[in-house]
Formats: sequence, structure tokens, C-alpha cells
Amino acid sequence: MQSANHKFEDLASSLNGNLILPSDAAYNQARQVWNGRIDKHPAVIVRCADAQDVIYTVRWALSKGLKLSVRGGGNDFAGRSLCDDGVVVDCSQMTAVSIDPQMCTARAQGGATIAHLIDAAHKYGLVTATGVMSGVGLGGLTLGGGYGPLLGKLGLVADNLLSAQVVTASGELLTASETEHPELYWGLRGGGGNFGVVVSLEYRLYPISEVLSGSLLYTLDQAGTFLQLFSEFLKTAPDELTIPGGIIQMPDGTPMLLLAPTYCGPLDDGEKVLGSLRKLAKPQVDQIQPVAYNALIRVFDALSPTGLRRSVQTQSLDTLRIETIEILIEQARQFSSPFSALLFHNFHGAASRVPVSSTAFGLRQDHLMVEIIGTWEKQSEDEDQMHAQWVYKTSHALAPYSLPGGYVNLLDETEQARIPLAFGPNYQRLVELKRTYDADDVFNSTIGHVSPGFVNHEVESMGV
Repeated sequence: MQSANHKFEDLASSLNGNLILPSDAAYNQARQVWNGRIDKHPAVIVRCADAQDVIYTVRWALSKGLKLSVRGGGNDFAGRSLCDDGVVVDCSQMTAVSIDPQMCTARAQGGATIAHLIDAAHKYGLVTATGVMSGVGLGGLTLGGGYGPLLGKLGLVADNLLSAQVVTASGELLTASETEHPELYWGLRGGGGNFGVVVSLEYRLYPISEVLSGSLLYTLDQAGTFLQLFSEFLKTAPDELTIPGGIIQMPDGTPMLLLAPTYCGPLDDGEKVLGSLRKLAKPQVDQIQPVAYNALIRVFDALSPTGLRRSVQTQSLDTLRIETIEILIEQARQFSSPFSALLFHNFHGAASRVPVSSTAFGLRQDHLMVEIIGTWEKQSEDEDQMHAQWVYKTSHALAPYSLPGGYVNLLDETEQARIPLAFGPNYQRLVELKRTYDADDVFNSTIGHVSPGFVNHEVESMGV
């Protein structure tokens, strides 16, 4: 264990992990997250080795009256996993995953990423619902809901959470499940990380090892007519087919419409279903093929490197109308940087059939969740403003056609009014749950506080 200055000696002496202080060579790297715009300076970063480290750190910070924040995988767009002049409970080294192939379950530590889980499960021909990029932390993803390419068949990532171990604001380790602290278990599935530090998560697994998936690319000139047909196609798509997509830019700067259909049923059936999709318009590029699921999740990692500067907004559309299609195409023609993108996530099937009151996640009707992602390299404050303005302009243009609220993992500090709308009929129940488990608002590195609003402590973007 490295030495700590006098202020933190009693904390350091009780840890199995280690401290990272502003004077340490590792400090600047340790305080970096996915979004390069985030520039916070914690008083100390506690690299926890286990749940006991988390318990002790929470208790120690509270005894000193210091602010707390929680870092898992670090795929954080809003900077809520860090706090200025406070204590960061850093679980990023807690990445162990264990698989029970007989029970078809997985248990992952609180800092594990999608890659850690899917690689471990793949050895047994098993999988669970995940986001779309391998480096996203499971904790933040699950707590906010978790969209992904198996959503139509398996539901949200949160829908597959069987139990979780949580260190509460009092420093107590609780297990939340259907039979233990069931109300907390309800809130963890889509209600955000407002109730404590999740140090382990147990998931349901399924016998899927290979899927039919890949990229279909269309020109922007094709997009207008095609997206109208595509919107109708989605209404009858089987549960086994989920189609994330969006408008991205090619290396030469040309915007193109991308679909990434994933079929998780029998491959022959998938070929027939995707044949119907291909008939809507001839793609310029067709890379659909059988692929191992853990390989699929790494395909789009290159679209989202850590450290670039970002601004993100979200809107959810019940369908693709002519008006919203026109907005998406027009805003794609005005991309402010070569790295920006408009992504959408297909919510349907099993995820839509979960009653809204069964989990904290507030939007259970079929929809497309749109991520508006401005991404750029460091330049000047004026440049930052220009790129962020493109994001806000696009979001504002879509807002009149969007469902209330938004995806809680992608709401920023300026959007407090959208939080009750995002949770819908579950909001008041979540407020009461917050008062039960964290009445003093210890885990308040969020949007708002107990009242009028809150969201999770670490927001996982690009991996929803």
C-alpha cells in the first residue's frame, strides 16, 4: 500500500486497496473518465479492493463530513462519478465475475464492465442482456435500465438483475432481491444509484452464444424514404430481433445511416427476417453474419474512445414520423465534428411487456431512444460551446415529438425538470425509497437531491 499524507493515514491503514492523492503520479489518470470535458479534483480517490473497503470508506468519509461520489466502470458523461474536494469510492479494480452454469447465473463485482461479464459467460455458451459497447460499467448501466441488442428477447439489463449487494449511506452491507429488501431491489432496477454503492450484481443467464448480426449502411439520400418503411417494419419485428442504429460519419466525413440488427433466435429464421428488412432498400454495405456475442459487443468500441470531449442529450420517440426523420437527417448534415453521432435504441418485445410498476424504470411502451452525441477533440471554450450547441439544438428540435422525460442515464445537470417525467408513475415511490435508505442525501452527486429530483451517481453513455 502506498503512503498517504497525515490527513488520510487512518483511512489508508484500514484498506486492502490503496489511496490515490493529488500528489501522486497516478492521480491525473485516475481522475479521467469517458468524457474528456470532465475536470474534477477529488481530495482522495480510494481504489477499493473489496466490499469491506467500500464499507470502511463510506463510514470514514461520513465521519469526516466529506462529500462522496462513486466510480464504477468510468463510462461517465456528466462527471457524477467524481467530486471536487471529496472522496471517490473507486470500484474500478473490483472486476471479478463468477458463473454458475447449472443455475445459469452470473455474479459480478461492482466495477466489472460488460466485457468482463460476457467473456466469462461465453465460456459456457451463456449470455445476458448488455449494452452495446464492451467497456461500459455494469453497475451504472443496470441501475439506469440498460438498453442493448438483446432487449427485445431478454428485456433491459435491469430486468435480468436477480440480486445486488449494496453498501448504504449508513455503511451497512445489504442484499437486495425479491425476498430480501424487495423495495430496494425494485428501486435498483432502473431507479439509479441513489441508494448506496452497489458492490456486486447477480444476473440471469441464457443459452445464447452466437447471434446473427452486423452492419447495414445506407446513404443519407436513402434515409428519408427508408426510415419511414423501417418504422413500420419495427412494429411487427419479432422479439428475437432488436435493431440499434443511427447516423454516423465515415472516415471521409460522409454521414451514413447505420443499422446494427441482432437476431438471437435460430439463424435460419433470422436470415428470413433480415431478408424482409433488406427488401426495404438496398444497403450500400451489408456485413450481417453469424458472430459470437462477446465479439459483437466489441465491434462498435472504436466509435467511442475514452478521453474525447462530449455533450450528450436524449429524447425518446414513439415512432419515426416524417417530421422527426427530417430533423435527424438535417441535423446529421450539420454535424459539428467528425466524431459526433445520432444513435437510436430499439425498445420493444420483452422489455415493453414488463408492467411499469414492476421495476423503477419508467417507460415501458415501444419507442426509439435517441442519443444525441457531440464529440470533439480539445480546442477552445468557444469550440466547446459550438459543439454543445449542436447537441442542444437537435434535442430541442426533437422535443415536441418526443415522449415525456428521457433516459435517466443520459440526463444532464440542466434537465432536472425532466426527472419526474422520466420515472413517470414510479417517481413518488422512488422519493420515498430514497428517504428510507439515504435520508441525508449522502449519495447526492446527482441531478437534484431527494426533492425534487435525482438520478444515478454514475451515468453510462454509449453503452445503453
